Parts: sequence; C-alpha cells; structure tokens
Amino acid sequence: MNSIKSILIDDEEDAIQSLQWKICRYCPYIEIVETISNPLEAIKIIENTNLDCVFIDIKMPNINGFDILEALHQRNFFVVITSAFENYALKAIQFSVFDYLLKPIDKDDLMRVYKKLCQDINVNTTFETAIIKLCVNGVIHFLKKDEIIMLKAEGNYTKVFLINNRKLFLSKTLKEVTEVLPDSCFFRVHNSYCINLSHVQEYRKNQGGVIIMSNGQHASISRNRKNEFLVKMY
Repeated sequence: MNSIKSILIDDEEDAIQSLQWKICRYCPYIEIVETISNPLEAIKIIENTNLDCVFIDIKMPNINGFDILEALHQRNFFVVITSAFENYALKAIQFSVFDYLLKPIDKDDLMRVYKKLCQDINVNTTFETAIIKLCVNGVIHFLKKDEIIMLKAEGNYTKVFLINNRKLFLSKTLKEVTEVLPDSCFFRVHNSYCINLSHVQEYRKNQGGVIIMSNGQHASISRNRKNEFLVKMY
C-alpha cells in the first residue's frame, strides 16, 4: 500500500501532538515517520529520511523553518507550512511550498491538504489495498477493510463491529468516523448505521427495509438511501 511518508517539525510539543492526533484521526494514508521538536536536528534527519512530505513550523528558536528549507541540499518532497502567523504566506510562495496551514489547524483545512497530497503523490486509495487507522484511547488499530463489518452510532460514540466477534468503541461520532472510510466500500445507510458492502448477506424489504450483515447484526436503512444502496449492490 502506498502511504505519504511525513515528518512533523515544530518546537512546541503540544503543537506536534495536536497535529499528530488530527492526522491519525482524519488522514489514514499519512504515515508519520518522525517528529522533531529540536529544529537544529531537522536538516540531518530530513536528508537521511525517505520522505514525501514535511509539515514544518516557521517561527522557531535558533533556526526558522525557511532557514531549514534553504539549507537542504535537495528537496524532493512536498512542504506544508504550519504556522500561527499569516504574514509568512508570500515567502512561502517564494519557497514553492505545497500548502499553508494556519494554526490552530482546522480539520477541514487539514483534510483539504490531505486530499491534494493524495492526488499529487498518486496514493492508491482504492479500498482493496486500504489500511484503515482507528484510534481508541491512544492506541492506533490498523485494520484491513474486510475486518470491519459495520459501524453503529451510540450518541457521541461509535461502536465498530469487526470479524471474529471483536468490537471497538470510539469516542467520536459516526459522521466523524465515516469521513476516513473509503466510499467505494462503506456506505452510510442510516443516520445510525454505516455498513461494509462486502459483508452484506441479505436485504429484507419488510419493516421498512433491513440489512442483515455477515455477523448476523441488523442495520436499518433510510427510505431516501434505499435506491443508492441497491444500485451499489447490483
């Protein structure tokens, strides 16, 4: 599977942890290979690491982000600026950076950059090869798409039904979780249910429409989503 090998550079540990958490949650194809909080170490690490992208802060002690970029012997990766200041935008253009994320980094801005990276790096995001990352209590679960049978909303939480009768409980809404799932494989059939189409066993028209999954679980289907579901299945 292709992934976007990335380094995060910021002198503030909290900023690194925040960005790392958001990438884990919303950007399943970004692989963080290194985090650097001492900018003086950045040049050597970058030049000795096979990279696709660097997320870098600008205003740092001893050496700023632009100095680091200028000191590199070659730059064969994308650069995303992460800064709390807008006034670096013009200089960022002069350095041909890929994009600019303003702190505090907004989820939608991050996902916009993520989608651009996937397109430009030609990441293979087909569901056949996808590894899905789900974070639970600080633990990252790496799952193949076939391991996930369905997801069920439980208030502001989501229950994930896996093969072999395993379950995960995520402290995020179903809407948030489905944003990182490949559309070609998973389908939101109801406000409370998202299913893996490859695990559908039966569709029963009675009771307003019920989907039976491979683990025996039932998923209701909304009236306005029936036609799209049937098209996807046939």
